[in-house]
Amino acid sequence: MKEDDKNNELTQLEIDNIIDKSINLSIISYLLKTNLITEKQYYIIKEKIKSFY
Repeated sequence: MKEDDKNNELTQLEIDNIIDKSINLSIISYLLKTNLITEKQYYIIKEKIKSFY
């Protein structure tokens, strides 16, 4: 394996964070589609999720 390949690999924590972020965004998208949250709430929560990761 080259040195460049090692630098491009994701750590397990980075992978976990990507998965968690995707799950959270999926959940709030579902809540919006089912009208359990408003569009304004969706965007507020989405920004909070993005800033968390």
